[in-house]
Amino acid sequence: MNKLVHYILIAIMFNWNMAVFAEDSEGCKWETVEETKTYIQEKCGDNQLRIRSKPVEGLNIVTVEAPEKSKENPIKKFKDKVEEAPKATAKVEKLEKIEQEVIVTEKKVKELKEEKDVAEKVEEKVEKAIEEKKLAETPVEETEKPEVKKEIAKKEVDAKADEKLVEEATEKEWADVDAEQKVSWMQFHELLPRLIVENEKIKAAELDYEAAVEALKSEYTAYYPQVTVSIGNNWEDDRTPAKGTHPANTITHDSKQGIQKSITVTQMIWDAGRTTAMIDKAKATAQQAHYRLELTKEDVVIEAINAWLNLQKAYNTHEANKKVEANAKITLAMTIEKVKNGQGSKLEQLQIEQQYRTYQTLSMTSRLGLDSAIQRFQNVWRWKPHNIAEMPKPLADALGIIPVQGTPVSNNTSLRIASMDITIAQEQLAFDNAEFKPRVDGKLSYTEKDGELSGGYDTDNAQKEEWRADITMTWKIFNLKNKHMTNADRSRLSAAQFRHRDILRTTQEQFDNAWNNYVLVEKNLQTLKRTVEINDEMYKLTLADFQAGNSPIMAVFGMKTAHLMSEVAYLNAQIDWQMARYQLHKVLGLVNPIL
Repeated sequence: MNKLVHYILIAIMFNWNMAVFAEDSEGCKWETVEETKTYIQEKCGDNQLRIRSKPVEGLNIVTVEAPEKSKENPIKKFKDKVEEAPKATAKVEKLEKIEQEVIVTEKKVKELKEEKDVAEKVEEKVEKAIEEKKLAETPVEETEKPEVKKEIAKKEVDAKADEKLVEEATEKEWADVDAEQKVSWMQFHELLPRLIVENEKIKAAELDYEAAVEALKSEYTAYYPQVTVSIGNNWEDDRTPAKGTHPANTITHDSKQGIQKSITVTQMIWDAGRTTAMIDKAKATAQQAHYRLELTKEDVVIEAINAWLNLQKAYNTHEANKKVEANAKITLAMTIEKVKNGQGSKLEQLQIEQQYRTYQTLSMTSRLGLDSAIQRFQNVWRWKPHNIAEMPKPLADALGIIPVQGTPVSNNTSLRIASMDITIAQEQLAFDNAEFKPRVDGKLSYTEKDGELSGGYDTDNAQKEEWRADITMTWKIFNLKNKHMTNADRSRLSAAQFRHRDILRTTQEQFDNAWNNYVLVEKNLQTLKRTVEINDEMYKLTLADFQAGNSPIMAVFGMKTAHLMSEVAYLNAQIDWQMARYQLHKVLGLVNPIL
């Protein structure tokens, strides 16, 4: 029985091996995938892989079931022994390249998705803007509906809240100054004294004027007596030859030593006009320093006025550009919506978008101009402005009567300074001429000698006193240096006269130009005012035509822009008129009333 079982098992195993080898030889065709020096990787169908060694063919057969869509290579566990074939390496590189392309594609898809999200947000904002625009332009009769009234009231509340937030933010932006330096808006002439007191240019000019006054005082001292005191320990040696004897045997020595004290008073009696000329020169120099101080104040005041008014102009321009930009943005949104609905043209959309980009640039440029004006204002006034919209306009009436054409320019400060140059040169030339004339001085002196200098026997207690009064005339007969200095000062006088003529002609030209500019700006005000009225009326008519469907939205946008620009032009022209008025007074030297 046991033998029978053994025979049956042997038969079964023999039949199974035959079946395996038959399948191996007939049912599957193995293809070489990779080959190294030691191993061969073969493939049978899609799911069977085997690796066998080269030395003994048919042995070391390993069959591996390949998982679906798996990229893992079963030969990897033999990497320490198997060398990659060129064909397999190319496949790996290709796979890596495909993977990189997939990563790039995923990145692009992500970016497109983000752009889509942004576009959706922009579209939502555009739709919201369109709704707000439509609501704002809803006729009065339609606003009688309760729903519309409620919506309008809500929009007004939200607008006021947003306006308040913007106002608070603006206030915080412009009020970024130290507590000590923060200055509330007052009238121009009320803030001006602080500016004049703290300005470095004015302080320097004031010190120059004080120095000139002190120099004038020093010249007056030539009229006063000059007192000189001296004291010294003196030694004298007198050698006196005897009369009628041989010189070698007749010289007597008389050595003396003692203390000598003296006091001398000198008074100028007559100097041919030297002192008078120097005093007059010092007076002219001090007067010129005073004119320079006034000119510095005028320059500072005009500089402050220009900084003040230019800040207002820059603010007006920036605000107008912002309004036009916002108007263009809303118009563009409405046009885009119309194009989507097939009610507008793509050309009109592009035209409005072009205008919108242009005013975007203008808005940014005007912002830079506003920042520059703020920096200039802060540099001149020494504090940073805030709430620019509340800036008061300088009162031009503080200057007094408006000049008329043909007003003389003799009061021009620069012209006065030039005239002082002539006076200074004339007085210097008068001094030079006086140097050729004699000078008379009176002198009174007292001298006290002690010790041996006194000539007494008791040299310890002896004392000698001397009084002396002199009247001396000094006259430089030959003075070649003074002659050359006189010629030089004569040339300086001629040069000062020519400069004065040139400044007079230039000042007259400045006055004529300032007057023409003043008249032109004043006339232009009336024209600009009428332009504002016309543009306002045309905008209303164009808007009505648009609502009736007779005018394109481009026309409404154009008229609205023209209306805003004419308004800011009129405001800035008013500022230009004030600047021309101040400049006219500056040329005439009439800015002092506001100082």
